Order: sequence, then structure tokens, then C-alpha cells
Amino acid sequence: MVKKIEKELKNYEMMVVLKPLLPDDVRKEVHKNFVDLLKSLKGEIVDIDVWGKRYLAYDIQGHNEGYYIVYNFKAPASSIAECRRKLELVQEILRYMIVEAEHPEDIGRKIKKKEMDLDI
Repeated sequence: MVKKIEKELKNYEMMVVLKPLLPDDVRKEVHKNFVDLLKSLKGEIVDIDVWGKRYLAYDIQGHNEGYYIVYNFKAPASSIAECRRKLELVQEILRYMIVEAEHPEDIGRKIKKKEMDLDI
């Protein structure tokens, strides 16, 4: 039974760009809500890479900077649409992109930009 569930999980990578002037507690709340959402959809976080504040190539909603977080996670393919729908409703997110990970064996091997002090 466990192997069947594991085969159904696909590896995904998601980059989230948050509004740049959010306090740490709001960023942590957005992160916690995403982790809870993923768990409710039968997924799991594999790796998190916090890039921090970066300049955007063009203004998004009047912001020229954004706070970047990259998530690597496993989830059933059927849950991605629901995940996207919920992320659209979060006002603190400027942009996000979810793609299927090309090289899941490399997840967690790259140098981290920053560590987010959160319990997963």
C-alpha cells in the first residue's frame, strides 16, 4: 500500500514571490499555510530554499522587489489544481510557478541561499 501511494506522488518545484515588505511573522504564516495545504492534499515538503529579497525584472502590482522562496515537494498530480486555486487567493503572494521537477535526484544538494527557521 505504501509503495502504491509513493508511486502516485510526483516531484514538483514551486517558486513563490512574496511582497517585499512583509514582516517575518506574516511570511512564516504564509509558509505554514502552504505546508498545511500540502499535507491536507496528501503531499510532503522535500526541501525549501529561501532566496530572500531580490529585484524583479519588471514591476508586479507596483512592487519592484520580491521575497523569493523555492519549495521542492511531492504531491499527487490531481492535487496541483487545488493547490494553484488556493495560492491564487493569498494576497501576500505576488507570483508563483509550479513545475514538475526535472531532476528530482538533485533536490537538496545545492547550496542554500538562506535557511528559514521553521518547523516542517
